[in-house]
Amino acid sequence: MSKKLGVLAVAIAAFAVACADSTSPTVNDLGSGAPSLDQNYQVVGSAIPAGTQYGNVYLCKQVSAGDPSTNSFAFTVSSTSEDGSSATAPLDATPDFTNIAPGTTNNCITIYDATDGFTSVDRLLITETGQANWATTGITVQQYVFSTGQEAQLLLTTALDYTVNVAGQTATVRGNSETVTIVTWTNDFTAPPEPEGCTYTKGWYQNKNGAPTVIGVDGRSKTEAQAIFAATPGKPGGVTFGGNNSLLNLYQQLLAALNNLGGDANAADGPDAVDDAIADALAGTGGTGLNITTTLTQQEIGDLTATLSAFNEGTFEGWPHCPE
Repeated sequence: MSKKLGVLAVAIAAFAVACADSTSPTVNDLGSGAPSLDQNYQVVGSAIPAGTQYGNVYLCKQVSAGDPSTNSFAFTVSSTSEDGSSATAPLDATPDFTNIAPGTTNNCITIYDATDGFTSVDRLLITETGQANWATTGITVQQYVFSTGQEAQLLLTTALDYTVNVAGQTATVRGNSETVTIVTWTNDFTAPPEPEGCTYTKGWYQNKNGAPTVIGVDGRSKTEAQAIFAATPGKPGGVTFGGNNSLLNLYQQLLAALNNLGGDANAADGPDAVDDAIADALAGTGGTGLNITTTLTQQEIGDLTATLSAFNEGTFEGWPHCPE
């Protein structure tokens, strides 16, 4: 893996003027024709940074200030020729960055070094691997050429077309031996939501049938709730449910969801979909003691059971499975 960090530490210091003074680069549609220079150059720096070479493409990484300093980012880089010839292979096809200090700007890797002349152009596709809690918030592309009249200066240019797709985490740039290109990738960390609670499955309540965690809900006493949890289609143990096994499963999932939310159906404060499913299940079931009745259709029973069982199994964000 080629990482010219020493080179770029100096390079970025000179290029920083461009970041502050230049306008945002124009995103052009990728074309297949020969590139042409944009003559509206902007002088950006008093000296060519030590080690900077024609043909280099640099990938730089930034993370926002205040983000975690323990981090890791992975990329892939591929190159194809635009004129049908053999493309120059990337210097680093799988660049990665680890533990980038938040707010810094000099974290760069040389990913490409062109070997052909100006009229031979390669297209580089840079893709970041997505990861949980880190969003790509910006991709900027800056191109430079050396001044023909002032060899000690770099000039900002838009000589070669490029595209960026922040949402898709990709950038397509063009590189050749006459330009220096810097692609700066910015990521921001969003902390995962704090758990609002945790859940147990109906099986846990069945297995912990004598434990004080089971509470009476929906007009059933604790003892009745325990008996309903323990019932199976083959061994109902006095529980009646109209011979409909799916109804027994739904009601057990309902009891488990209510237990997971503290038992008060009127104060249920789970995910909206779960609260709605609880309300619909309560409205569509009835009976007293160990008898369970329903006015729900089989389709409705199936749909409600799917939502409540998913909640009880800890699949809803913010409501993981409780440690046992």
